[in-house]
Amino acid sequence: MRFFSAWVVLLLPGVLIATPPQADEAPAAAYIRSLAVHPTQAGLLFAASPGGGLYRSEDGADSWQRIDPTPVSSIYHVVKLAPGEPDRVYAGGEPTGVWVSDDQGETWQERGPPGLRVLDLALDPNRPNRVWVLAPEGVWRGEGAAAADWRLVLDYTAWQEQHRQPDWPTDGPWPMIPFQKITVDPHRPDTVLVGARWEGGYHQSDDGGATWRHVAVSGLFRRVDLIEVHPTRPEVWFAGTHHQGLFKSYNRGASWVALGRGLRPQIRTPHYGVYLLSGLAFDPHDPEVMYTGSDLSTYVSRDGGATWTEFGSTLTCEFTRAMGVCPHHPGRLYAGTNVGVYRSTDDGDTWTGANRGLPARAVRQILDVTIGGESWRYAVTAGQPAVYRRPREKAGAWTPLGWLLYREATGLRWDEARDELVLTTDEGEVRSRDGGLRWDLPTLAYAPRELSPGSAPGSRYNVVITGAVPPDDRLVDALYRRPPYVSLQWVRPGYPEDGSQPLHEINWDHARAGRVEFPPAVATDAGPFDLYVEVRDFQDGTRAGRAVWNQTPDGVTAVRVGPVHN
Repeated sequence: MRFFSAWVVLLLPGVLIATPPQADEAPAAAYIRSLAVHPTQAGLLFAASPGGGLYRSEDGADSWQRIDPTPVSSIYHVVKLAPGEPDRVYAGGEPTGVWVSDDQGETWQERGPPGLRVLDLALDPNRPNRVWVLAPEGVWRGEGAAAADWRLVLDYTAWQEQHRQPDWPTDGPWPMIPFQKITVDPHRPDTVLVGARWEGGYHQSDDGGATWRHVAVSGLFRRVDLIEVHPTRPEVWFAGTHHQGLFKSYNRGASWVALGRGLRPQIRTPHYGVYLLSGLAFDPHDPEVMYTGSDLSTYVSRDGGATWTEFGSTLTCEFTRAMGVCPHHPGRLYAGTNVGVYRSTDDGDTWTGANRGLPARAVRQILDVTIGGESWRYAVTAGQPAVYRRPREKAGAWTPLGWLLYREATGLRWDEARDELVLTTDEGEVRSRDGGLRWDLPTLAYAPRELSPGSAPGSRYNVVITGAVPPDDRLVDALYRRPPYVSLQWVRPGYPEDGSQPLHEINWDHARAGRVEFPPAVATDAGPFDLYVEVRDFQDGTRAGRAVWNQTPDGVTAVRVGPVHN
């Protein structure tokens, strides 16, 4: 039996009773950008929200309490626990500066220059008072509480003025905006890594911030948002990019290869790329198990990032910005998203909302529906997300139902004839056949085109690439085009797992050149080697392939490339 009500409708023998919506805990939501799980105290975790404030939960996200250090602002981008001293909490936002608590967020002390805009921060595992802060103007290093103990060690504005390229947009310099992250290598804490959003690649310091160098990822333009270092394998690094997916290094960033089979492309707009990664977390029980969020969904890898599996539809927000893994209860995960926190107790198979205590939403309508023998209570609220549900009888927490649903809603009804929920929005009606987990929304995607085998590029040395057409960047915003789009690397047979670096690398611009220069150093090398090719593709992110190199100029080396992610 299925029943529905615009208020609450009770069906009794011969009687229809309509009552106003029952008193009920209001749904809640917040944009969560950072999560921190306490390593020794079960159930204790922290969340930072830009616009929602700073929060602590002592019961495994059953409920949250506000612990903002200052009433000046509710914009918090990051919360972290000090390595080795997890009761010490660091938090920062805009324009709140850096705040430190030694009692799990009960009391706070400001550090560094007052009003510093904190986009992200990283902590030295060996020196508890040493902190690096990513700010719009660059990177600050602090080694004490007073402003005099802090200095700007990477002046990003000055760097851009010195290194600006002719093909860069003219409306810079651009700030290091919050999508980027700053990382300290836990194995070598003097190594500091900062994603480079506009110039591609990342910035690296190996002396605690005294000097910096800019590093490209395989020579092509790849906007690195975050770099994470493997917890137990110091030589293994991961880079999440803003448009080309995941890359892995087996030699501390000396070279990178694309990976991530199973990740799916974002399907909203094609103007800046297809594979966007916004977070990466390792399972403390097994660091080869990894979790990541993107602008489409959330995934788990159980083989060190080589292949990924998408979580199920009960994770109902496609933007996962932060992941938390509980060290006390195997299988318990937390996802910080654009609409709040989700919790799973079965290793990600199912998820429910965990937002009690976050900012409440104004309820416009309550609707009770029984679907497939399960009784649900739905709430339509002002703002986005517009729809929530919870089990009606169990009085569980509200879960937001906002997958790709960026619309104001005014009403919800049950279409019994079609077994569908129907939501009235400011852009018309949308329907759901699975209880609101997904909606029949049109999505913007890349214009379909056939990627048939072809030669790209060709050269007098007969290097031929098949499986891709010359990259077509006409649908991509000018800021993100940045040719060249093809990288050719001469590598040893054991590359990349053996930690070796390419013997030679060429970036080929199909729009400006017609042939590949023969690398003399490789030509005279007596040992065997392969030709590894990466093609930047605006539908598939990256296409890659390799073949045994034919060392004679008259021979043909044909490399077939294919999508890395599919």
